[in-house]
Amino acid sequence: MQLQVRRFGPDDWEPARAARLASIRDGFGEDSDFYREQASMEPAAWRAVLAEHVRFGAFDGDRPVGTACWRTGDDGDGQLYGMWVHPDARGTGLADALVDAVVAAARELGSATLSLKVEPGNARAIAFYLRTGFVADGDPGPGLVVMTRPV
Repeated sequence: MQLQVRRFGPDDWEPARAARLASIRDGFGEDSDFYREQASMEPAAWRAVLAEHVRFGAFDGDRPVGTACWRTGDDGDGQLYGMWVHPDARGTGLADALVDAVVAAARELGSATLSLKVEPGNARAIAFYLRTGFVADGDPGPGLVVMTRPV
């Protein structure tokens, strides 16, 4: 496996779309409304998202195997979202490389902290985020667990 992580710009909408759709297909399936919504986005919409958000993709050759994104959160600081690593690439260090890329982008864009939301039952993801410096931010409640880390 030859893994390559790269940052997408607005002109990279086709590989960004491929990576995003692969992640949604893996998590929700092609029959989900979310997949259909994302698959139907026009190139101009993809370019707009890539102009406003920082998106990284990981590829094994031409095959998308990971993605992670940064955007400004509700509090004005950074938010990591859309993190996904293909099952074949888990345990390879790719997830670390994606988080490192998002942290570097957050730092570059002036974020003091980075937050994320994760399903409370996703023990593997929570353990990974704890290992990479995130901590649970208060009482998680019944919904998603919010985690933060300094940039």
